[in-house]
Amino acid sequence: MNIVNTIIAPAFVISLLMFVHELGHFIAAKLSDIPVEEFGFGLPPRLLTLGRLGETEYTINAIPFGAFVRPLGEDDPSQPGGFASRGKLVRASVLAAGPAMNFFLAIALFAAMFAIGVPAPAGGAGAGVYWVEPDSPAAQAGLQVGDTILQVDDLVLQEINDLREYVARKAGEEITLIVKRKGEVLPTPLRLTPRVNPPEGQGAMGIRYGPPLTKISYPWWQAIPLGVRHAFTLLGAMFVVLVEILRGVMAPEVAGPIGIAQIAGEVAKSGLLNLMEFTGLLSVNLAVVNLLPFPPLDGSRLILIVLELLRGGKRVDPEKERLVQVIGMAVLVSLMLLISYFDLLRLLSGQPILPR
Repeated sequence: MNIVNTIIAPAFVISLLMFVHELGHFIAAKLSDIPVEEFGFGLPPRLLTLGRLGETEYTINAIPFGAFVRPLGEDDPSQPGGFASRGKLVRASVLAAGPAMNFFLAIALFAAMFAIGVPAPAGGAGAGVYWVEPDSPAAQAGLQVGDTILQVDDLVLQEINDLREYVARKAGEEITLIVKRKGEVLPTPLRLTPRVNPPEGQGAMGIRYGPPLTKISYPWWQAIPLGVRHAFTLLGAMFVVLVEILRGVMAPEVAGPIGIAQIAGEVAKSGLLNLMEFTGLLSVNLAVVNLLPFPPLDGSRLILIVLELLRGGKRVDPEKERLVQVIGMAVLVSLMLLISYFDLLRLLSGQPILPR
């Protein structure tokens, strides 16, 4: 078992997204002169206190995922200088800062991707490898994302369909691949046996392929705008998906923490760039989800601020708001547990968490 791919990478991705989200709330609260009583690394119960800086206590907590902030007077408008006692614009800016930081993280990750180098069509003969399924014949043979398959047995590939048709005829029989990697042909051919009955969506060899690819790196002054555009493209696509789900046009496909961790582990096996893109995609997704008007998400409190504005400044009763938040949290946790249960069943049965 590769502990980096199966444990460390998923834990890092989930913790990074949650930490950056809470950091946004923390920075916005500090800039608005709202005292923050605690910034916790991980989730309670508390293990130890790192120290205190100003009015903020920094803690390490038992559940090693994410982070949280506890501003003064979060639910108590009678607390002078606390969060709930501040004006509508200040409260809205603190609430929106979490999703905003997730979006900025996505932009930074995408910009770094373009600066490091992203795949682009290279032209020429052969088949470029875009994805390798973990534990597939291709993975066991040593095929990697970015490789170019030049030849299968005695067949020199001229078109993509050449590979597809040949492998289909040779299912269950060992084949030999001549592969080019990073501009050089591997000295030793790779050998594998295409599966007769592969898992759904994986193919006989366990790869996704297309025209050969090369890597293009952009200078930072180009990479940053490209990262911004990519993030906004994903943001727009997610809102379209949300609308289609609400209209009943598209069935929702969801994964809980277990599913996300498994997917992150699989993506990590395919390389750093893919993991960066996946983390950026999750970060945009987290920003959008947190703006949904469902308690206890940030969007639900933003809606209450809008309602307060429409009512001429009359606030929702704090006790009622607290009750709604508690009920919403219970429903959300129940949904996550249910989704995680089905994720675990799929994981134990060897099925993919999400259809490919």
